[in-house]
Amino acid sequence: IRYNMQQAIYLDIALFFPGLLGALISLISPTAIPPALGELGSQGLFLIMLGAIGYSCVSSLLGKEPNKLPLISQAVDSRMPSIEMFDGEGRFIPRNEREKDDKKNGEE
Repeated sequence: IRYNMQQAIYLDIALFFPGLLGALISLISPTAIPPALGELGSQGLFLIMLGAIGYSCVSSLLGKEPNKLPLISQAVDSRMPSIEMFDGEGRFIPRNEREKDDKKNGEE
């Protein structure tokens, strides 16, 4: 469930940027964006989001991790806790400390 929640947050953020881009273009450009182009962009964005949400739901129902969404899944994977993030006593190890330990272990 944590993986899906992280994906939902990143998809929400990804949905924000096209609206922001459209608003910036309308402020900068002296001419308005043609309504047909705006509608086409909205429909395309809707279909992409519908596909991403559908893929995530079906993958979860099948018991598979929905990690095939470009950019979104990579960002979620980098944020999800894993066993490598903790020491033998269960304490969290920051990323920069893990990298130092990896370099030490690789040199020895």
